[in-house]
Amino acid sequence: MTKPELLTTPQSIDEIQVLAEAGAEAFVIGDARFALVVRGSFQEKNLEEAVTVIHELGKKVYLLIDAIFPNALLAELEIYLQAIKHMPFDGVRVADLGAYMLIKDLLPEMPIQFIDAMMLTNYETVNYWADKGIARARLAHELTLDEVLEIKKEAKTKIEVLIQGAPLMFTSRRKLVDNYLDFQKTLGRTMTVAAAGNYLYDAERHLYYPIIENDHGTHIYGGSDVCMIDDLTDLLDAEIDALYIESFTHETKELVKLVELYRAAIDLATTDGVKYQQVGRALYGEVEKLQTDKRPIDRGFYYKPTIYKNQSK
Repeated sequence: MTKPELLTTPQSIDEIQVLAEAGAEAFVIGDARFALVVRGSFQEKNLEEAVTVIHELGKKVYLLIDAIFPNALLAELEIYLQAIKHMPFDGVRVADLGAYMLIKDLLPEMPIQFIDAMMLTNYETVNYWADKGIARARLAHELTLDEVLEIKKEAKTKIEVLIQGAPLMFTSRRKLVDNYLDFQKTLGRTMTVAAAGNYLYDAERHLYYPIIENDHGTHIYGGSDVCMIDDLTDLLDAEIDALYIESFTHETKELVKLVELYRAAIDLATTDGVKYQQVGRALYGEVEKLQTDKRPIDRGFYYKPTIYKNQSK
């Protein structure tokens, strides 16, 4: 059984070292100007240092450029790519067609991974991008396990899935929270809540949905973190190529522990499946200990299909 690549997003060069020691095999880094949501923004100087450090550790590094690009930002991206094109990234991760076209033009030898969290929901779409030459597709978050396995079976390119962390549910280029608060002020209502660190609260399910608002707009994430640490067998048997840990809901200490746990789970599952099944629930319990009160864990949509209701009936 081939082991998949385990990757995550660090917030600093110091964190890269400890995450590599914990078992991460690849790192996603980028500049917040061109990344939809990034845990740590790497500017050009420390971006180059990070690439060097990661390669010295024998790991891979992928540049994140997954913002939604209006014309003005696309022009800035062209300047940025010219400035960093000498850096030896192992790949670039995009979710915007304009950015993809620009990267193909300016960095023709660069492997490109397409990581649209919403639209990569079937193998025809994945294979469209495969025919365009992408090196990997990270599938949409709202897919069942059966759908993931079917896509992998038919895919012409490598496949990556989210196995731990908050799934992206909604994004808009508008600053919805700030706009709402400004509107409340016009009505004479004073509200102290800010977009940063804000949540939508679902009283029925007792879930807090994180809201991140930045220069790219408003982004709402799921009310619980996906956790598949004790349920990797089907993904491994299908030879899913990469497993991603979304890191923004965790501090360094918790993220390092998560990587250690998943490293142990993957290694055990690929060498001794029986023992992995025996200790899986204990591994799940260890992940639960790392979660805050506002971040329960569950299976995401792996066993819970997204349902679209026809409101006209």
